[in-house]
Amino acid sequence: MTTQEIANRLVNLCKRGQNALAQVELYDDHIESIELYSNRYKKTKGIAKVQRKTAMFFELAQKIHHSEVSEPLVAGNHFCIKISLDVTLRGFGRVQLEELCIYHVKDEKIFKEEFFYTPSLV
Repeated sequence: MTTQEIANRLVNLCKRGQNALAQVELYDDHIESIELYSNRYKKTKGIAKVQRKTAMFFELAQKIHHSEVSEPLVAGNHFCIKISLDVTLRGFGRVQLEELCIYHVKDEKIFKEEFFYTPSLV
């Protein structure tokens, strides 16, 4: 798959709430995930740890009221998307979150993801 095809597939799955399937299909086993503002998950390596981190977020989310995933912007072997969430989080209440997600592709797999967001909840 090309970077564009991977980006389109990720967006399609995320729009349907199938983030876990996206990780199984599209992520490299040695994925590196970076969240600049996170205390606990600043850098996570390996598919199992990244999947657990994602699962923990969805466990924290009591209710997702609305979500939007932008179309991807692709440049070479990189792409980015914007995710907006209106979500009720355990311990925080209802919040609006926006993040820019940058993905790096090699050998037809996402091998690195980086998340940039306002650090209001950390």
